[in-house]
Amino acid sequence: RKLESAGSAKEFAETAAQLLAPAEDIHLWFEVDGQTVPTCRRRSAWNVATANLPRVVPGWQQRSAVVFTGAFEDGIRYVCFRSWPAKAANELEPAYEVLADAAKEAKPLVIDVRANGGGSEDLAAQFAGCFVDRPVVYAKHVVRNDGKLSEPIERTLQPNKARPQYRGRVAVLMGLGTVSSCESFVMMMKQAPGCTLIGQPTAGCSGNPSPVDLGNGVTAFVPRWQSLRLDGTGLEGEGFAPDVEVKASEEDFKNGDPVLDAALKLLREAKR
Repeated sequence: RKLESAGSAKEFAETAAQLLAPAEDIHLWFEVDGQTVPTCRRRSAWNVATANLPRVVPGWQQRSAVVFTGAFEDGIRYVCFRSWPAKAANELEPAYEVLADAAKEAKPLVIDVRANGGGSEDLAAQFAGCFVDRPVVYAKHVVRNDGKLSEPIERTLQPNKARPQYRGRVAVLMGLGTVSSCESFVMMMKQAPGCTLIGQPTAGCSGNPSPVDLGNGVTAFVPRWQSLRLDGTGLEGEGFAPDVEVKASEEDFKNGDPVLDAALKLLREAKR
């Protein structure tokens, strides 16, 4: 009844969002006049204090809206991605420069996606493709169609031969702030030789939403798949586990970064 009596498209979307809030699905939202009306806002404790990163990463630089870089005294390179922006792929160019530099100098690499909310899985795959020599299956999914789920469909990472090739040691930092398409990125990197995933499990939120025009000025974005691990088990609500789990409290990040420290220790020990 509230939806029927809505006086505008925005009021309709806001009312519908309230009704759907119990689903707690960040991949379910509405759009009105270019503005997003979410049905829920995800809140969780991240295993990173982003405000402290400029202090703990030497040579910290913001290279674009979504890419931050640094380099440690022993040559280990660092690159942080805050998203995989489908409408601004050029924002990722600085990361490829760091990748090329690390490959040329044969230096280990830290990739930090602990505060990456996702975006374009295709862009994530282009970067991850720099770390593999052959096509590798990294995940599966099932698609809902006419009320039924399909058989599991494999997702394959292709080598990116148009970009710098990296075959050294790499540590990927991950956690509850690693969401959606960035969880797919983590699963891609799991297939890369020489890569170790470090931190905490990812968010466990993936939906691949599709737009549905409701005909009243409102577009609903509705999840259409369930993302699966390679063994066919579901990712939703559980996330993807790291190779090395680092348990830390919020207090631990006030004066340092135990996840980054664990990655640096691992990379340095591997050099011996």
